[in-house]
Amino acid sequence: MLLKKIKYIFNIIRSAKISIKLTIVYAFMFSLVLLLLNAAILFGVKYYFYNQSNKQIEDIQTIITNKLISKNNTINLSDRELLSDIPSKENISIKIATEDGKVLNSSEGFDYKIKESHDNEKKSKNKEKHLEDKERHLVYKSVDLQSEKNGIVNVQIVKDMHNEYDFLKILFGVMAIADFIGIIASIIIGYMISKRMLKPIDYITKTAEKISINNLKERINVRGPDDELKRLANTFNKMIDGLQGAFSRQAQFVSDASHELRTPIAVIQGYANLLDRWGKDDRNALEKSIYGIKLEASNMASLIEKLLFLAKGDSGTQLVEKKEFWLNELIDEVVRESKLIEKNHKISSNRNDAVKILADYKMIKQMLRIFIDNSIKFTPNNGIIDVGVEAQDKTIKITISDTGVGIPKEEIENIFDRFYIVDKSRSKENGGTGLGLSIAKWIVNMHQGDIAVESEEGKWTKVTVTLNLDE
Repeated sequence: MLLKKIKYIFNIIRSAKISIKLTIVYAFMFSLVLLLLNAAILFGVKYYFYNQSNKQIEDIQTIITNKLISKNNTINLSDRELLSDIPSKENISIKIATEDGKVLNSSEGFDYKIKESHDNEKKSKNKEKHLEDKERHLVYKSVDLQSEKNGIVNVQIVKDMHNEYDFLKILFGVMAIADFIGIIASIIIGYMISKRMLKPIDYITKTAEKISINNLKERINVRGPDDELKRLANTFNKMIDGLQGAFSRQAQFVSDASHELRTPIAVIQGYANLLDRWGKDDRNALEKSIYGIKLEASNMASLIEKLLFLAKGDSGTQLVEKKEFWLNELIDEVVRESKLIEKNHKISSNRNDAVKILADYKMIKQMLRIFIDNSIKFTPNNGIIDVGVEAQDKTIKITISDTGVGIPKEEIENIFDRFYIVDKSRSKENGGTGLGLSIAKWIVNMHQGDIAVESEEGKWTKVTVTLNLDE
């Protein structure tokens, strides 16, 4: 039955609010500390009283022994003056008896019956002992002294501790009342403090309830010291910032992708209608429609491939296979392949330092092709495109420079945004989608690198990719 009640209480505590749990723990720990502290105080006071009582008994023993010595053991042990120096206020009583038990002298009101076995009496001679007699707490000592007239006599010195124990009872009562008040105060104060401490959590909860896909503008404003709750609020705000940015990018991505796909689909539908009307009889219309459909289908395939690449990158499922390889050999390969494909531009590699890196070979090659293709698109015929590698201590710099049309300064910071196109008309002519540079930037980021773009409109453009060899 008791176990069921205890289990029921624990279930109630387990299902209670955090503030109540903290209050219970705080009150329990405070009560335990009070209990241990009060027990230590009571034990210390009791030890002090008994220690003082032992000293008082020793002093009385010394007084009696000195009297016997000063009288050369001829003093009359029945004389009342023998006990005249005993302080009456100290609750100390003395009894002097012979070996056969005859009482020679005693203090007034000596009614203590202290009996010990013969063996215990021998062991405890000249030692203070504690005894409870009729619910009285006593400290006593039995001493054998030599008297010329009476032979060996036994002196019992008894200290009654009732005053001390009365004080201990009062002290215990005062402490119990103080503990009760302290526990009640600790419960009230603990609850108030826990509520105040957990108030930011309530605020966080209410703010979180207001946040939804359609409302990501809410933020938590927690004032006060830089504690765990404030760090939690800051982390929550950063998470919401990330979500808001992700949703914004997703919405923009869907909008841009829909726009980019709408155009080739409309073109394909137009050519399909053209084929349906005149393609069967008009050879020129047939060839024109087939060419247009194939071109737009190719553009759509390229666009979808790039979209899938970026989508995998955003979701963290894009596989990155890093291995060691010579970067200068890769540069030579890309330059050689570009020369075979592109005959209207001068593609070179004036500086190509031999350096080995740990990276994804295919991705680095894809990044280089993106930058080179972009330079080819925006560099007039017979223009120069140079690809180089420069090793510097623990970093390498890959540069792709051209003598093309350049980029306006206000446009440079936007060129890596998805679907962003500086010269839309010319880019459309070259089949650009505005995703290539976004892919290149993602590849560089995955290799913990940086991209810097320098350009002068109408003259040249230089892209510098910096990679850390330690990474």
